[in-house]
Amino acid sequence: MRMPFRVHASVRPEFERRWARVRALVLLGFLAPPAVSLVVALIAPWSGVVVVGWVLLVIGGAVPVWFLVGRGYVHRPGWWAGLVAYTGAAQALGVGLLTRHVLLAVPAVVATAVAGVLVTKAKAVLLDEVGGAIAGTTIGVRSGSRQVRNATGHPVLAHADFDGELLRWHVVTGPSTPDVSGGELPLDRITDVWVAETPAAPGGEVVVVRTAAGHDLELVVGHPHDFAALLDRRLRLLREDDWS
Repeated sequence: MRMPFRVHASVRPEFERRWARVRALVLLGFLAPPAVSLVVALIAPWSGVVVVGWVLLVIGGAVPVWFLVGRGYVHRPGWWAGLVAYTGAAQALGVGLLTRHVLLAVPAVVATAVAGVLVTKAKAVLLDEVGGAIAGTTIGVRSGSRQVRNATGHPVLAHADFDGELLRWHVVTGPSTPDVSGGELPLDRITDVWVAETPAAPGGEVVVVRTAAGHDLELVVGHPHDFAALLDRRLRLLREDDWS
């Protein structure tokens, strides 16, 4: 079975089963809201703000299609539900502005709500980390968030993620806000991973990543032992040849 991500031979049977279960959910989750919104927009009379309505519809519909076709969902699993919700809201608003009838936006709202349920269910199956099998794929893995305080004493959220190519770390002020700081490192430049106590702020356990240049990078994440174990296993498997 062809899958939109690379898989190590040791976990291929497991992920063939998972992908068979979620493929339809993923397709419907990302494509149903744009399809419903487009159908409503084409059959309803345009009596509102046509240009703005169509701009919102096009943007709201194109983003999830691009996310699916470009396989962004493979690398950014943390974006699934949020992307469906935000683009669905844009589509519903676009239909409302285009037609000047609030009720005609209801199908887009319902489709978005259903799509949110579908992608959440698909994510729970495909990205299940129990047993660590996901480390044998190139699917994105995101750590839990850990709240810390920045240099000015304000609370921020820190987390990290990795796919088949890059390790990224982020510090944000809220779940849906842009990074206030962060960075990335190619996986092939990482030589070791472990968890250690740090005496520096914010204190507590951090994931330590050693680079090929001999530098140690400390990552502040939630559940550091779980994240370090998955990252370490993926790095080890990526050094093998049994990928397809």
